[in-house]
Amino acid sequence: MESGAKKGIWVARRRGFLAELQHQQRLAQQRQARQQREAIRAHNEAVREAQRSVREQQRAAAAAMRASAAERAAAERAAKLAHIAAREAEAAEKNAQLAVTYDEIDNLLNATLETDDWVNLESLREHVEDLLFDRPELLVPSLAPRYRPTPARPIFKPPAPPSSLSGALGGNRRHAMNVEAAQREYLSRVQQWEIALTQTCARNAELRDEWRQREASRCSALADAQRRLEQLNTERRKQAELSNARLDGLITRLSERQPAAMDEYVAIVLANSIYPEAFEVSYEHSFDADDHELRITVLAPHPDTFPTSKAFRYNKSNDEITTTVMSAADTKRRYASAIAQTALRTAHEMFEADREGIIDSVALTVAVDTVDSATGHDTRIDLVRLATDRPDFLPIELSRVEPAATLAYLSAAVSKNPYGLAPLANHGVRG
Repeated sequence: MESGAKKGIWVARRRGFLAELQHQQRLAQQRQARQQREAIRAHNEAVREAQRSVREQQRAAAAAMRASAAERAAAERAAKLAHIAAREAEAAEKNAQLAVTYDEIDNLLNATLETDDWVNLESLREHVEDLLFDRPELLVPSLAPRYRPTPARPIFKPPAPPSSLSGALGGNRRHAMNVEAAQREYLSRVQQWEIALTQTCARNAELRDEWRQREASRCSALADAQRRLEQLNTERRKQAELSNARLDGLITRLSERQPAAMDEYVAIVLANSIYPEAFEVSYEHSFDADDHELRITVLAPHPDTFPTSKAFRYNKSNDEITTTVMSAADTKRRYASAIAQTALRTAHEMFEADREGIIDSVALTVAVDTVDSATGHDTRIDLVRLATDRPDFLPIELSRVEPAATLAYLSAAVSKNPYGLAPLANHGVRG
C-alpha cells in the first residue's frame, strides 16, 4: 500500500460517513430485491413445507395421545411419518439456502452488471421531518375530583309557645323545659355537624391535593417529553445538516478534481457494492492524481471460511441431517472463479462509476490476509494483480466472458491455486 507521502495520494482504509450511509442504503435495497428472486421463493416454499410437516407431526402426536390402545399404534406410525417428513423438509430448506448461496457466489460479476454503479451524490442528501409527539395521553388533563358535598348546618326550631289558657294552667313551665331540651338537642346536632364538616373538608382537601399532584406529575412529564422530543428533532436536524454539508463539500471538491474527494467518492461506490454474506470483501484504495490511476486492494475472504457443503440429506436410521462435502476440485474451481469475478467486478465498478473520466487506469490487487504457517506472522498473499486502462477495459462484454480468460487477455497475474493461497510469481504486472 502507498504510505501517503507522495503528493496527491490519499489512502482510505475505512468507509467514511457518506460511504457508510450509501452502504446501509444498498444493503437494504439488496435485502428487498433478494426476496424476489426465484431461489428465495423456493427457499420460502421449503420453509412452509417444513412448518406444515411440523404441524402435521404435532397433530399426529396429539392424536396418538388421545387414541385408544387399538388406535395408538396407527397414530404413532402417522406421527413417525410426519416427523420424517418434517426432517426431510428441514433438509430441503437447507439445500434451498445452499443453492442461493452458491448462486450468489457464481454470479458475483453478473450481479454488478445488472445495475449502474454510478452514484448520484444528490441521492445521499438527507431530508428530515420532525418526529411527532408520541405521548398524547400527557396532553389530556386529569379529571377534576368529585368533591363531597358539605353537610348543611342544623337550624334551631324552638317548640311552639303555649296558648294563654294552657300557659295559665302550667304550660309556660313545660314550654320552658321543652325549649331547654330543644336547645340541648340542637347543640348536640351542631357538634355532630361540626365534626362531619371537618371530616368532609379534610377529605375534599385530600382529593384536591391528590388531583394537584397528578396534574403536577402530568405537566412535568409532558414538559420532559416535549423537551426530549425537541432535543431529538434538533439533533436529527443537526445531523442532517452536517451530512448535507459534508455532501456539499464533497461535490465541490469533486468538481475541483481534488484527489481526496475522488477517493471519498470511490469509497462510496465500493460501499454501494454489496457482496453475499458467504463472500464478503473489504477494500484499501488510493487515487494518484498525477497519474490519474486508482490503486485498489480487494481483501477476499480466507478459503477456510468458504462454503464447502454440497448437499444436506436426512438419515432416517439415526434421525440426523448429514452433509455431503463438495469435491476439492469443485471447491477450488468455485473459489478461483469468485476471485477472478471479484477482480473484474471491481475494475468494472470503478470505471462505470467514474462518468467524468477522471480515472484513466486501475491497478488492482485481490489478496487474502492470513498467517504464515512457517513464521506464525500475519501476512498478505496476492492472488490477482491487474493493471488496466479505461480504453482497454470498457469495450469488453463482461456479460459474455469467462473471467479467467478475461484476466489472461488483460495480462493479469493470477495465482495458480487461489484456494491453496499459492502466491503470485514476481512478474507479469506492474506493482
